[in-house]
Amino acid sequence: MKNKEKIKKFSMAALSFCFMVAIAGYINYKYNPEREKDLGQTVYVNSNNDQVDIYSENKEEDKISSFRNDRDNMYSELANNYSEIINNANSNSDTITEYQQKLSDLIEEKNQVLMVENIIKSKGVDDIVIVITNGEKANVIVKTTEITESLAAQIMQTIVDQLNIDANNITIESVDM
Repeated sequence: MKNKEKIKKFSMAALSFCFMVAIAGYINYKYNPEREKDLGQTVYVNSNNDQVDIYSENKEEDKISSFRNDRDNMYSELANNYSEIINNANSNSDTITEYQQKLSDLIEEKNQVLMVENIIKSKGVDDIVIVITNGEKANVIVKTTEITESLAAQIMQTIVDQLNIDANNITIESVDM
């Protein structure tokens, strides 16, 4: 009798072990990271079923779109962070007042940047993105057929006049159409 029980326990243990190995093999196959390395990568698909990777480094238009998207995400994140602090029940009145002012300044900066972009577009630029960093530097990407010294000077002067940024802190990069 004792041998039968030992054989039964051994058989059950062996069967359980085989079952666990089979499950581990299935999970390894199903969730193979190499197979899913591109999972979650954003891809735009046009009507001709050609896929265009929005992160490709060789597409100049993607550079402007990516730059604009990064800037807009930065503004949204800051606005959300400020709003969370303002709406936090643990925030005192001084903190709330401070972050309401920061939020107001952020909205004003964003609106000024958009206005300046539109002014510059009216001077013959096809597309432009301006990102202000630390309130004192401006990174500018311009999409135009040709950026002349005169156009670069107009862009720089508009940014200096409208955004109060020192000309030495303005970087302008041109991308071809």
